[in-house]
Order: sequence, then C-alpha cells, then structure tokens
Amino acid sequence: MGGPAPSTTSLPAGAGELRIVVPGYVDPSNSVYWESVIQSGPQVRDVIVNPASGPGAAVSEPYFRLIGALRDAGVRVLGYVSSGHGDRDPAMVTEEIGRWRAWCGVENVFLDEAAAVADQVPTYAGYAATVHEAGGIVVLNPGVIPERSYFEFADAIITFEDPVDSYLKPREHPGWLSTQTHAEVWHIVIGAPQNRLDDVVDRARQLGADEIYITDDVEPNPYDSLPPYWSAKLDAVGQ
Repeated sequence: MGGPAPSTTSLPAGAGELRIVVPGYVDPSNSVYWESVIQSGPQVRDVIVNPASGPGAAVSEPYFRLIGALRDAGVRVLGYVSSGHGDRDPAMVTEEIGRWRAWCGVENVFLDEAAAVADQVPTYAGYAATVHEAGGIVVLNPGVIPERSYFEFADAIITFEDPVDSYLKPREHPGWLSTQTHAEVWHIVIGAPQNRLDDVVDRARQLGADEIYITDDVEPNPYDSLPPYWSAKLDAVGQ
C-alpha cells in the first residue's frame, strides 16, 4: 500500500499570528472529534497523530485515511514518537521516525518526553538531522523551556505543558526565547475552564507563542476529547 503524498513541511502564517496545534490522541473511529478538527482550518495548523504511543506495530488503514483527510483540509500532520526524556534507545526512536515516513508518508515528527538538559543535546540534534534529511520538521516536547542549544536545531518546542493556574502565574521568561531563536514556541494549557479562555489566549500572545492547545480536560488524559468551548477557542485564537 502506498503512503499519502509527502506532508507539507511549512504553512504560511502572518508574523505574530497565533495558531492551534491539536494533540490528536483519539482513535479515527471517533468521527465527531475528527470532523470538528478537520473543519477547523485555518486556525488549526498542526495535528499530532498517535496510533499507539508511536506509529504502532503495523500499518493502520483507519489512520492512513485520517492522515489523508487532514492533509486534504490543509493541516500539517506530525507523527508521534516517544523519546523517554533521552533515556530511550536512540535506535528505536530513529526506527519509529522512519516507520512514520515509510508507512504513512509522514516526514514531520513530534518527539514527546523530550529532554531539556545540555548533555542530551547531541542525541536530539541527531534525531532532528534524521527528520530534516527526509524533508520534515521536528517538534520537541520537554514541557519546559529547555537548554538554549535545543533551539538551534528544533523547528518548534513546547515550552509549557501544565495546568492553567501555572500558565497564568506571573513569571520571568528569558528574553532570547522570542528574539534570538529560529524555533517556534508552542504551549499546551490543560484544565482551563471557558471563563479563563480569553486570559489564556492573551497570555499566549504576550509570551510570543506561535501555537497553542487549550482544554478544560485534566490528567490522567487531557487529550481524549475536544473542550466543549472548541468553537469559542477557534474564535478567540482567530481574532
């Protein structure tokens, strides 16, 4: 079975324009969820697809069709790969990166559980080189602001993945984060009720975020549904 056409590695966006990334950790059989995502362009720029904490052990026809539908809607698809905070065998991580490309034609990779410390920089630079050589982008998710060197090779980094109270708490951010790096900055904010939606979006713009995901859902799995205020979020981000 041939894969979908190669993924789009970049999409135009205005300077300072905030877009939505969706951690799409939901089975393709949930048609209501996926129809809502697919119909939500152009605010939704990226969707992370995750069959089994990675590409899985075999080609999945439902995911194959889902990837095609997302691309037809103009969405950039990222393949999920766990990196174990740098502790996972690099050969296994690299193999899964290649599996996304070979099975589904997905060159763009989302490396979850990314390290943030200096001594893991060479490992992640190697992963990024593998992705870039295939024509894709690499997004790292340490969930915190990592050592500055990561920004030299990543295309985007999720520097925040935590509850809303922590997100809205005043804190200092390094000036270089938005002025001296080429990598985009993405945020994931969980446990946010609708009455705090505007505050979160304003905060994201103040911090210079390029993409964001906001949900009222909480741990242990805040990504198994879209927030009930999905349409309001699209409107808030699109303003």
